[in-house]
Amino acid sequence: MNWRSVVFTIAAIAASCWWFWSDDSVTAEAAGALAPADQPALVATTGQALASSDQPLSAPTVTAQCQLPDINAFEERRAPLRQQLQLYLQQQLQDAVPYTELQRALPAQYLPDLALAQRKLLTSQAKDPQLLSEHRDTLQQLQQVLVDPAKAVEQIKNSALFNATLIAPDGMASPFSLKSLLLSAAADDMVLLTQALDDVELSGSDYAMALQHVSLQQLKLLLAKTKAPAEFRMEGMNLADVAVMFLRADLLPLLASYDINPTEIRGQYSAMDLAFTVVDRSEPNQTSIHKVSRSQTIRYLQQRGYVLHGALTQQDGAPALTVNSIWNYGPRTRRDNFRQIIEDPARLALANEQQLEAVTTAEVPAEFAAQLQPLQHEEQQFEQARQRCQQMRDSARQAEGLWTDAQISATLQSALKAQISPNAAAAALHQQDPALVDRLWPTPKKDLNVPALDQAGRERLIARLQGAGHPIRASRALKYLQQEPALAVHWQAQDVEYLSFLQSQSNTSSFWRELLTHGFSLHLQDIHGRNLYPQAFAAGPDAVALLLAENVAVDQPAVGPDALDLALDQSYRDKKLHPALPVMMQKFGKPEASHLSRLRRLQQYQPAVFTALQQALATEPLLLAWLDDLPQYEANPVLAVSHE
Repeated sequence: MNWRSVVFTIAAIAASCWWFWSDDSVTAEAAGALAPADQPALVATTGQALASSDQPLSAPTVTAQCQLPDINAFEERRAPLRQQLQLYLQQQLQDAVPYTELQRALPAQYLPDLALAQRKLLTSQAKDPQLLSEHRDTLQQLQQVLVDPAKAVEQIKNSALFNATLIAPDGMASPFSLKSLLLSAAADDMVLLTQALDDVELSGSDYAMALQHVSLQQLKLLLAKTKAPAEFRMEGMNLADVAVMFLRADLLPLLASYDINPTEIRGQYSAMDLAFTVVDRSEPNQTSIHKVSRSQTIRYLQQRGYVLHGALTQQDGAPALTVNSIWNYGPRTRRDNFRQIIEDPARLALANEQQLEAVTTAEVPAEFAAQLQPLQHEEQQFEQARQRCQQMRDSARQAEGLWTDAQISATLQSALKAQISPNAAAAALHQQDPALVDRLWPTPKKDLNVPALDQAGRERLIARLQGAGHPIRASRALKYLQQEPALAVHWQAQDVEYLSFLQSQSNTSSFWRELLTHGFSLHLQDIHGRNLYPQAFAAGPDAVALLLAENVAVDQPAVGPDALDLALDQSYRDKKLHPALPVMMQKFGKPEASHLSRLRRLQQYQPAVFTALQQALATEPLLLAWLDDLPQYEANPVLAVSHE
């Protein structure tokens, strides 16, 4: 059985990496999502010849764009209301109200509050709570000994933490336990597993997530050692539901012998819904196996009369299946966390054999509705303000020949749907306009709240700087250089997901110069080939000049906006010529279509800036020649540099 990697990964994150707890963790979803994207307007792609008049347009008179309401300020303002809701939900769970009943009654955006309420309840009920941060060294030692299973089993069982509940850095009970680690150590050896569990009582939480890999023989032993296995619930799912989630039909008869059957409440939710909506595995060598497992699981449930809460529909003129599942772990529709639209032919064929049933509307008790009303009122006001502002911004963009956010979103979705991979979609979008690629691979805002490091934290950071093992971890390590630039001396070349953390709160060029004194190279690129020019343009001309002085490539990345795209868009945004623009033009032997479409934008919508550029290039005949063919191009529809 290969479940060791599942539990070991949890252990590694919990024990050795706790201080790097996700800096990008998402808080509960705020107000409603944007309205469904409009279809993209018929705007020519970058480099496409104009069909209409090529006469320059005068700059339009547009009302100043409003500032979209700040989602962070909105969430901070209503945080007390969300805390009240979480306390109410926690009390409901404590009073034995089923998780699934609360789940159905909650609007989708408040489901994270329910999950948090359950975590708080479990934490309050924890026996022998122990802070992970205080036992990091012990847990690391136990992980290291896993290479010797027999020795690991002995040490884990003799540990003082064996029956403890480990408390994560966020103050909540961690799903990781030493009993999970014990199963991980012994799992590949049935004899050792039997010996390891000789005097141990388990909970379903110790191995629920390992049902993806566990064998029938191993599960039989685990169930025999579990106290009240039929009472276990994880987000309302029992062990049979978890087995369905992993498409393990072979485990369901054994679980049924313990009176653990997949859940079904007609008109509300069913394990059949889960079997249809669980996502396909991404590994190519597992795809065919996964399809067989799904078919076997669905047929098992079908033979026992389980219904599917959904309907056969149409999506873009093609057959589709809409499934309503409270355990929807697949792609979710906007404003509805329960509904998933499926276009997979194999699942459509299976759906034709199922008994389909509609979902009844969940009734919300008056007391529950009273808890939600103030939150929903705040959300409604926020959404109305956002929509009013968005309409003004859309009008301003359209007046300047720019796409709206909805048009950009629709274009991205179309590319992702048409291409076989995100990288292929990025290449296709680059041909339309390089700025679209940045929307496909967004960069998180730089995190300026860098916590202070103690000596142990500094040592772990140095190890990360030398080799984080993952591009996201490497990105997070970089942000700590804002606090101690001298640590840059430890940086070793490695893959990085984001470079946005290499921008200090003020005077970025000075910060980067300090990094240079410690041997740090400003030629760093992320995994998509993007360099530091986006951060430099956000910081100011001095930062751009520093990168130019360091000879950082202006023609990178190969896919996405390069430095000249950024300089042209910055000139358009600021309504003045960026000082680095002529220098960057000199570094390009030949302009690309994206550069010419941006020059065309300046010519059409910022004629004063365009004139300033002509004057700056007066002594550069080769560069002036770039401007000769601009009437053949349309202004680019998306900006690579945005101040919004």
